[in-house]
Order: sequence, then C-alpha cells, then structure tokens
Amino acid sequence: MDITKKTLGTLFIIAMLFASPAFAATDTSSNWGGYVVQNGAYTGVSGTFVMPELSYSSSLASNATWVGIGGRTTSDLIQAGVYEIADANGATYQAWYEMLPDDSVPVDLPVHPRDSVSVAILETSTDVWNIVITNNTTKQQFAKTVQYHSLHSSAEWIQERPQVNGTLPPLSGFTPVKFTNAYAVENGQRLTLNQMNPISISLLDTQPNIALAVPSIVGSDNTSFTVFRTSAVASAATPIDSHVPQYLLRRTGHDILPSIPGWNWTILFQPR
Repeated sequence: MDITKKTLGTLFIIAMLFASPAFAATDTSSNWGGYVVQNGAYTGVSGTFVMPELSYSSSLASNATWVGIGGRTTSDLIQAGVYEIADANGATYQAWYEMLPDDSVPVDLPVHPRDSVSVAILETSTDVWNIVITNNTTKQQFAKTVQYHSLHSSAEWIQERPQVNGTLPPLSGFTPVKFTNAYAVENGQRLTLNQMNPISISLLDTQPNIALAVPSIVGSDNTSFTVFRTSAVASAATPIDSHVPQYLLRRTGHDILPSIPGWNWTILFQPR
C-alpha cells in the first residue's frame, strides 16, 4: 500500500509526540490502542479510566474502553469495561463484561461522559474470578463472581474499535482517555504497568493505514497513560481484509445493546 509523504510526515510527528521510551516495545493494531503486557502468568488486572466525551456525526461511530486478561496471543479473554456509540442522535454508553467465546454481558451500571470508572478482575482460586466495575463518580458498583479458564497469557488496558454488524465502523471522535492505577498480578506479585515491560499499541485505520488512536508514554507514577484520538477520519471497513491477520477476525461477543429501539446490534470485541 502506498503512503504519501504527507501521511508519513504525520505519522513521524505522532511518533515523536507519543512514542514510548526506547526500552518499551511498540506495536500496531486495526482495533486496539493502549498498552499490553505478556511476559508472565497474569491472574489479576486493574485500572481506572475517565469516560470519554464523544463527537457526533450523521453516521454510526463507536469505540470501547476496557481492561482484561488474555487475547493478545491467545483466543481466551476475560475483560470488562464500557462500550461507547455515537450517531446523529447523540451518544450511548453501556458497561459490560465478557468471557470468550461467550457473548458480552451488559451490566446495570449507569456511566456518563467524564465519569471515573475502575475495573478490577482477579482470580481468587483456580478458574474462579471476581469482576468489579465501579463508577467512582456516582459511587455505584457492579460485582460478580464467575468461572472461567484462562491461559493467563497477557493483561491489557485498551481503547478499542469494535465491530458492529460484521464491519469495523468509523472510530468515533473522543476526548483523551486517561488510564491510571494500571496494575496486574504477575506470578503472584502485584506490579505496576512499567514494571512489566509494557508494549504500547497504536490503533491504525485499515483503509488507508493511518493512525487513529495513539497512547502516550507511561507516566512517572508507572501506572498511567492517555490514549489520544488523532484528527484522522476513520473509514468504515469490512473485517475481512488481506492485510488483517486472521487472529484479529475472531468473533468475541455480540448484542450488548439489544434494548435500543430501531437497532439490531451485533457488537464484536476482537482479540488483538
């Protein structure tokens, strides 16, 4: 695929502004932006993020903010967060959790733009997990104990471009999403993001291959970073693309917003 000099210049500027330090690895994805770690056996993950405020347009646009374990190099993934969708009528926010290959499960926890939301996922005994989503702004909380077999292969703090009805819709415009208190339990120890050799992931559009969302470097507290939405306009693209690895195309959930009148949602959260 040809990339114009202007596009290359834009990517270079973005890289200079937001690239991770030399000791941190970097990667790109057609649906994930944020940080992952994958050097240990992860039995817990937690993080706090500020709910973005979306920009509206005449067409459907979406994104999701979540924390999870798995999915980076394997097909198992336990995750929880908030899905955000925008169109000409405004924006909708829905909290959810998911355990692949099962569908996403919407939860009764109101969330709003600018709310502070915390997610904690912890394996308390073999294949038994506690999932807690807390709206720190409203002081409301969702908690559930579930059974799930995980390979414990990775931990993530992600801003995602999920599929809707079998396609990747445009990524909505959103205010910067700041993650804080990013910790994971690795080999029995609770560690900060920077203690686990994190990999920064920039979310690229598939047609053309330009940056849509880019994470900052990890902050001096070793647990925080911000995902910035670039000014690039995101195209709508089918998920079947010769440039997209097959592991990005796995089906990972649907119907988290079935109650909205006039729409038949199929929302797919994909592994990296």
